[in-house]
Amino acid sequence: MNNKIIIAVRILFGLGLIVFGGMSFLNLPIPDFYSPEARSFLESLASTGYINPVIGIIFIVVGLMFVSGMYVALGTILLAPILVNILLFHIFYDLKSIIPGLIFSLLNIFIAYIEWDKYNPLLKKK
Repeated sequence: MNNKIIIAVRILFGLGLIVFGGMSFLNLPIPDFYSPEARSFLESLASTGYINPVIGIIFIVVGLMFVSGMYVALGTILLAPILVNILLFHIFYDLKSIIPGLIFSLLNIFIAYIEWDKYNPLLKKK
């Protein structure tokens, strides 16, 4: 695949992560389109006081990794559990708004695929 396209996707994805990571510090209201169960779940997470900032920090750090091109393979690993939980939230609570989480997950999978050779030491039997 064209290296310029891969770099552009990585940088745009990184910028998106930085923006969404920054938004997690703004204490934005939960959108009205969520079901009562979804709202309750999101309110519970927000009430812990630490989940949103931690996710925001991880998004910003991984976004910076993607934009700079440094530690990109590590960034995909750090991002994966958060994206899995975002997808599970939407599958179980709000399937109609799964598209952004699905797009971010597919972009992360794409970047992980491009970086696949860097995971070999982790996947070797000893």
